[in-house]
Amino acid sequence: MTEFERERAMPAPAERVFTVAADVNRLDEWLPGVITVHPAEPEGVDVDVHDPAGEYEAPGVLGARREQLRLEWGRRGSADYSGWLQVSSAEGGSSYATLHLSFHGDQLAAHGGSAADDVERRLDESLDRLANLVSAG
Repeated sequence: MTEFERERAMPAPAERVFTVAADVNRLDEWLPGVITVHPAEPEGVDVDVHDPAGEYEAPGVLGARREQLRLEWGRRGSADYSGWLQVSSAEGGSSYATLHLSFHGDQLAAHGGSAADDVERRLDESLDRLANLVSAG
């Protein structure tokens, strides 16, 4: 298993950051790729993620735990990939967002090199976009 994690200070209270991050109509404004959302049962949503390079499409599921300020996701029908976003409060009305990805299968990112570098870059870009969204109001 290979794991990637990044944390970034956010210029807004934790509840606001989580509200923006969990808005299913805005997921593709901060996450990489094109994301199509479908209602799902039990609570949660089905998502289809289209890679920014157009190389693959992956069906997934997304769940929000509002009381914990946490989003969790993974691939539908496969345990080879999962991720989460955790938002926590900080002093002065700001917060921190931690973005974590786990690759459990034999995926390119699990072997290091340029694929792993690309995952790390996308984590940083996603947190930067989320910070820009919450600071824009």
